[in-house]
Amino acid sequence: MEHTSYHLQDGERPSTAVVNAIADHEDASPDEIGPRLYDAVDPDALDSLFRPRVDGQNRIGGKAVFSYRGYEITYESDGMIHVTDDTDTPSGASETAPADE
Repeated sequence: MEHTSYHLQDGERPSTAVVNAIADHEDASPDEIGPRLYDAVDPDALDSLFRPRVDGQNRIGGKAVFSYRGYEITYESDGMIHVTDDTDTPSGASETAPADE
């Protein structure tokens, strides 16, 4: 099982970092990554979840895990992103479900 780790860069949005992590994993340009991230997860929600607290302190202890492009993506509150081949999802597919399910 292939695995790549990527760390959020200063000033980089979490949603952008996820695309960059996948690009690193695939040794590709971020512009080549598709379908769009919002087909798997709401990028604005991801950014909001990991935005620093009102007092400027980073959030700790949380993570988001979702499938995208045949990978399991784990975004940790410390800005570490793990891209792992997801053996349960066909390559190029993403798993999405309506929010009310």
